[in-house]
Amino acid sequence: MKEEVLDRIGINEIIALYKDKPVIKVVQGIRRCGKSFMLSLIEQRLIENGVDKSQIFNVNFEDFEYSHLLNAKTLYEEVKKHCVNGKKLYLLFDEVQECEGWEKCVNSLYSSKTIDADIYITGSNAWLLSSEIATYLSGRYVIINMQPLSYKEFLYFNSAEDSFESFKMFMTIGGFPGLKDMMGNDIQIRTYLEGIYSTVILKDIISRNKIRESALLEKIILYVADNVGNIFSAKRISDFMKANGRNLSVETVYNDLQYLQNAFALHKVHRYDIRGKKILETMEKYYFADQGLLFFLHGYKDSYINGILENIVYIELLRRNYEVFIGKIGDAEIDFIATKGAETIYIQVSYLLNSDETRNREYRALRLIKDNFPKLLLTLDELPESNEDGIIRKNLRKWLMEE
Repeated sequence: MKEEVLDRIGINEIIALYKDKPVIKVVQGIRRCGKSFMLSLIEQRLIENGVDKSQIFNVNFEDFEYSHLLNAKTLYEEVKKHCVNGKKLYLLFDEVQECEGWEKCVNSLYSSKTIDADIYITGSNAWLLSSEIATYLSGRYVIINMQPLSYKEFLYFNSAEDSFESFKMFMTIGGFPGLKDMMGNDIQIRTYLEGIYSTVILKDIISRNKIRESALLEKIILYVADNVGNIFSAKRISDFMKANGRNLSVETVYNDLQYLQNAFALHKVHRYDIRGKKILETMEKYYFADQGLLFFLHGYKDSYINGILENIVYIELLRRNYEVFIGKIGDAEIDFIATKGAETIYIQVSYLLNSDETRNREYRALRLIKDNFPKLLLTLDELPESNEDGIIRKNLRKWLMEE
């Protein structure tokens, strides 16, 4: 029986763009999004490209087998033992932040005159490249942001065809790759998502940032989950907590939101005034790294569907390497302004255009924009694609399936 070999979108581009290039490759993203798997794929591609396995040193610093390598000096000495004279050494360091002083070791390996190394590292916290460390490694690294599975990958991993039922499953449980073998088992799925949530909250946020009021942090998370797709501020959360008998300063809320972003659990999206051509400093939106976390936090409710769909589209835009803002034009809101170089796309997201009020609201916002950049209206309506006044309405699932 042939062994099933899975893949991830982007792996070929990483090899083509960065293999043997003089930069440290930094793969970062939320826990369990597939970074370790990506390193395994990189190792596989290297071997397929003629690299001997003896030239590859792959270390997972959260694996007890490598617990003796959790300081920079020991790691450096171990790397030296793997050197093969005249041959490049490929270093794959998974969850490298667990190694004390890793940046000094990696910098020394990068700069070494005697060790010819091509270096790939992963991490689950933006602290990995804090300002201090970024200065230390200045100009020597490239960031590769990793997301959980896209809808297209979700179908591939689960040997499924595109359908409303498949999308409903993706929309509900999300795209963490480890869910692959749990389809149909709600208890296993919920336990797995709980494990991710607990690890991110306890290890990457509470422990690292020495948070004492963990219950308040979780209340902030629940507030954000209940308001995905809505604009709010740290002050609004603080006021909500005070109204419910919890005295929580704006500064504490702001810090906790930043910790969640540092752990890649949340993404903050700024508003952009289209007419004024400026980024607004107040009232943002927050989206989760994966809609599966939303499912774990509050289950599935029809009232949340627009927020969930926005969350899916936002993460897909990040996956496609867009910089994303929320648009404001007069009193209307554009769900997303996505930019990449000279390219700009305006996007509205709606569950169904099942009433004149909804249809008028979604089209009106896009019609207020007078430039010639593409305008998309993404819905789950099972209707042929249309073009009305330059506004292209298409099925959201079909858009997710595009290259």
